[in-house]
Amino acid sequence: MLFLYVAVGIFGGYLYWKVMEGLGIFRDRVNPKKIRGGGMVLLPVILWYLLRMPTAVSTTLAGVVALLGAVGILDDYRGVSGYVKAAFTLVSALLILWSLGWVLPIRVATYEVYVPVLNEIFWTLFFVGFVNAFNVIDGKDGVLLMTAAILLSYLYILTGEVMYLHVAAISVGLLVWNTPPARLIMGDTGSYVLGMLITSAFLLLPHIPLEARLLALSFPLVDTLTTVLRRLRRGQSIFQADREHIHHVLYSRFGDRWGLTAVMLINLVSVGLAHLYLLYGPLVMVPGLIWWILLALLSSVGPQLTDTVH
Repeated sequence: MLFLYVAVGIFGGYLYWKVMEGLGIFRDRVNPKKIRGGGMVLLPVILWYLLRMPTAVSTTLAGVVALLGAVGILDDYRGVSGYVKAAFTLVSALLILWSLGWVLPIRVATYEVYVPVLNEIFWTLFFVGFVNAFNVIDGKDGVLLMTAAILLSYLYILTGEVMYLHVAAISVGLLVWNTPPARLIMGDTGSYVLGMLITSAFLLLPHIPLEARLLALSFPLVDTLTTVLRRLRRGQSIFQADREHIHHVLYSRFGDRWGLTAVMLINLVSVGLAHLYLLYGPLVMVPGLIWWILLALLSSVGPQLTDTVH
């Protein structure tokens, strides 16, 4: 059955690529031979799963996926300001928290913390930050889909929800067309839809300590934090594109294929540390912190060249 969903990704990606190429739309602004918006292959599948779940939260999530998917499609077609996209992710976060009744404790180790207003602010920043972080890491062919496939597979292990496994399988199928040199780019449609699905899934895991969630999300977490700090230090807009991300360093040092392999290994180590935390407790945060420092150092050695990212 799982191979069927891989096939959906392969043939769905091919069909989308050929149709858009024939219509002459959604061409990448940097490389017109590439087609943007490949995330549209994933969008109906995710909506179908969410709308079948008989809960108010899943209905809200479906609405948020549709909203961010529409914003992504518009951005892939003609471009949307980073501030506008951030505003839509903020609205999405508020809608999700509203569907949860505004009560979502923060679990640290074995303790649960709930401080009215402060908790809501924290989870809003968590959602907005990580959804946009998946957009940030989508700067090289294959990076977004490889990261999403690993994180979604881990979410399936944690929750048993088949939607995550099936979307991961479709992502693997899409990698056929998105692996360097890519013919199909996921674009903002893909990064926002996958980012929203993965972020909301980690947000809605009350039994999982916050530290384990952050360890699993180490790659987008560290890359985005170092990027924001770097741009603020230089007096640049946080939406200023550059080529100093972790994936840019890996691809420039090892080439596209081995760079993508390194991205896969980084994500596997990250979810491995998260799972070790769940098994053995807070002591795992020691190697976890070392891991974050290594990733931050890796981001700091990138070439200081501006470029347009997907």
